[in-house]
Amino acid sequence: MNIRECALPGIGVKYQFHTKGGNQLVIIKHEDGRRELFSVNPLDEEELTLIAELEDDECVTLSGLIGGWS
Repeated sequence: MNIRECALPGIGVKYQFHTKGGNQLVIIKHEDGRRELFSVNPLDEEELTLIAELEDDECVTLSGLIGGWS
């Protein structure tokens, strides 16, 4: 999976990638530790839909569920 990383000065870091199923997702990791997960509209890549705003503990739990560790 190719993950593009882009610094967002004063905000944090943006990570963007395509899934094998053709979805495009964006994660913004804020300097204060929050993470926002967005889906990208396939017809308009400028249009993002917020899926969830997550704190550190929620990210750990979610990654465990997705990764099959729990």
